[in-house]
Amino acid sequence: MSKTAVIDAIKVKIDRLIADNTKLRADHAKVMQQRDKAKAENRELTEHIVRLEKRVRVLELREGMTGGAAGTSEDTKAARARVNRLMREVDKCIALLNK
Repeated sequence: MSKTAVIDAIKVKIDRLIADNTKLRADHAKVMQQRDKAKAENRELTEHIVRLEKRVRVLELREGMTGGAAGTSEDTKAARARVNRLMREVDKCIALLNK
């Protein structure tokens, strides 16, 4: 192989490395942005869970103080089932964000 061919081959490899590096830097920036977005969403969902848990405690306290007069047992069961379903949904979202 002549010196020119060796130099040309090295130039091609260097150009490929530069292109790969540029692409990897762009991919890295994109992943970092996605991570930051996921962290923010995770924080929001965690705060939402705390608010929902407070609401559940207030509702349970109110029910305990009123002796169940706030609604029928059917209403209470339906409300608890809905809250439980919402909390499971939030938990699933958090689990997906933590992956």
